Parts: sequence; structure tokens; C-alpha cells
Amino acid sequence: MTTWVEKVKKAMTEKGMNQKELAKYSGITEPSVSRYLKGERTPRIDIITNFAKVLDLDINELLDTHSVHSAYEDISIAIARRGNELNEEEKNKLILLLKNGKETDA
Repeated sequence: MTTWVEKVKKAMTEKGMNQKELAKYSGITEPSVSRYLKGERTPRIDIITNFAKVLDLDINELLDTHSVHSAYEDISIAIARRGNELNEEEKNKLILLLKNGKETDA
């Protein structure tokens, strides 16, 4: 099974992005990105969510959390930490996901 770190590294390579750029677009320091990608530290879910957003990855695929329960927990944590940074479309998608248990393209 591929880890989230391997998936992030692969996406970075595919996009031609280095750690400095990932740090800049994710809003964290380059040394922190380095530690996360080396496995020296475990990032909070909101940081992994930022990585997914920057790299245009699906958070559930990135973390292999396909159950509604896991997705709900992850989303709840992300909203609690970063809810004020979500745009209206992102908030509406989260509301639909929480209501329906799956994301729709509506």
C-alpha cells in the first residue's frame, strides 16, 4: 500500500514542484515540509489537507479513508482548524458530504 507521503512526493514530481514551493503554497515552513516528508514528524490533518489542495489530490484517496465515519472526522477537524479559510463552494461541498455521506458533482 502506498503511503500518503509517497503519494505527495509522486504528485510533487508530476507537477514539477519542490518542497520550497509546497511549503509556500501550503502556508508552512520548508523545514516542516521536509520533516513531514521524511517521516520525522506527523502533520495535523489540516496540513495534509493543505497538501492535497495544493497538489490537486483527493484527501480520501491520499489518506485511504473511504468510510463516511473517517471522512466525517477528518472534515470536522479541518473545519475546526481552518473553517474560516474555506470559500463558499468548499463549505457547500463539505455540507453535502456530511449530509449525504458522499461527494456529488451537483
